[in-house]
Amino acid sequence: MAIADKLRALFARQSQPKTVISVHRERQVAVCSILLFLLLGLPLWWSTTRVYRAELPTSDIVRFTPEQTLPVPVVFYIDAKTPLSQADATFIETGVQAQVDSQRPQFTTSEWHIRYQAAIRVGVAPDSPGHYTLRLRTGSDTTSVDVTPARSAVVSVSHAAQAKDVLVKTISAIVADEERSVRDIVPQASKAIGNTHAVLKYAPEYAVTLTLLNENPVDGAAVDWDIKQAVRMYLQPLVDELHPFTRLSVSSQVLHHAGPPPVTAHKADNGTYLTGDMLPHFVNSPSWNFASVDPTSPMLNFVLFVPALASQPMRILDSGIERSSAFLVSQWGGVSIANLPDTTRPGDKVVLSPEDLQKHMGYFISQIRSLVGIRSNAPLASSAQLQVRVRPATDTGVSGWELDALMRRWLVRNRQTAIATLQSLVRLVDSLQNMVVMDDIKEKVDRSLAALYETERALRQLPDLNYVHAFASAASAASLAESAFFDPSMVSMLYFPDQHKYAIYMPFFLPATLPLLAAIKKILAERRRVKAAASVKESSKTD
Repeated sequence: MAIADKLRALFARQSQPKTVISVHRERQVAVCSILLFLLLGLPLWWSTTRVYRAELPTSDIVRFTPEQTLPVPVVFYIDAKTPLSQADATFIETGVQAQVDSQRPQFTTSEWHIRYQAAIRVGVAPDSPGHYTLRLRTGSDTTSVDVTPARSAVVSVSHAAQAKDVLVKTISAIVADEERSVRDIVPQASKAIGNTHAVLKYAPEYAVTLTLLNENPVDGAAVDWDIKQAVRMYLQPLVDELHPFTRLSVSSQVLHHAGPPPVTAHKADNGTYLTGDMLPHFVNSPSWNFASVDPTSPMLNFVLFVPALASQPMRILDSGIERSSAFLVSQWGGVSIANLPDTTRPGDKVVLSPEDLQKHMGYFISQIRSLVGIRSNAPLASSAQLQVRVRPATDTGVSGWELDALMRRWLVRNRQTAIATLQSLVRLVDSLQNMVVMDDIKEKVDRSLAALYETERALRQLPDLNYVHAFASAASAASLAESAFFDPSMVSMLYFPDQHKYAIYMPFFLPATLPLLAAIKKILAERRRVKAAASVKESSKTD
């Protein structure tokens, strides 16, 4: 009964005519509701929907432009029986730089500017990357340069009066050739013979997979190989030389019943042969399983292909001329064809010894050099003006000259990669205001910038040039920049536009907004009614 009495009293009050006080109270309630909604609801909504954005050092990042020239110093030490004076060293340095600058091709619009610089010292160079000894010998019948693998060369001239001019020509040619190589300016003669294959992008580690692939062991021989010993004898020295800059993780596998390649070799009187236009289609990647034990690192695949006995010997012909039994697959790896001895019969078991694999491992080493970007003619090629002999590094697979040139190439590219990635990140963050930028992203960007500054500082520390430190800083800058750009917390916000927010919050705000709008409409209508009544009363008084 008490509840019923209260309901009757409530309805009785609602049926009573509204007084000025009751109307004023309703207005106060409506105004307070509006203020409460605006003062509490909107800040709460803003604080719960806004994303955290750490401030990136945008001004420091955008200051890097392609037009800002990166100096790349190369230090040469002149060792002569009669030591050169400091004036002679300055004369040679000035002449070298003048020739290099005059021979430099024009930079394209978006090309990053680099400037190789030769610094000349007197004496013997320290055993450090970027420092080279040129031993001057007079009394020779011809002017020549004999390049050794260990960052040194012997420059022979007829008379001492020729020494400075020959040194200027030699050093300027070394510096200019490498600068053009880093800028990927390939001479037309090199393009004509097909040396423009794409070099792999730098990675701190490459997964090298050596595969013995037997096309048809059923009707042929069962083939195996002593690859562990062969790797230790032939490939491991190259792996050790490259280890300070990149790691080659080597694994091997044997694939039986691989099946034929996608192309069919042409038949000849004494076997079969492949032509140059068939080589790009030779690798049957869908059927041949080249799985790697390291799925995160770039893969380098090297296949020792054993043809079916009916197809042996298989050769490679180019314009009717037999070439080597191996070929390079750009950005992938290489293939070497292994023909078994003529006495091999179906069902025989053949084990390829390290001596049998020596030729093929030599092909694989050459292909690794090409894929990672080692220059085959470093530091200098012969010309009409200069006779050059470059002694190959037969023990390690890469000379000190070649290793340094590769390191400088990777240094320049890693620096460019780091800058381009950081600038892309800044543009992306500015264009997407809802993208989350966490503190760890800012930390990676700051560390990448610090590594870039450290790279430039290390390159300017003459004569104590530390190329290993400069290279490590550039590689770290590129790695940190890419890690920040592809961070999962940032990528996820690329697929969360504002429309999603509206769809999520509309069911919460719409039910609360409609009564509020109705109250505001009622207040406005009451104000218009009061104003109309007041104007009528005022007009009646004047009458």
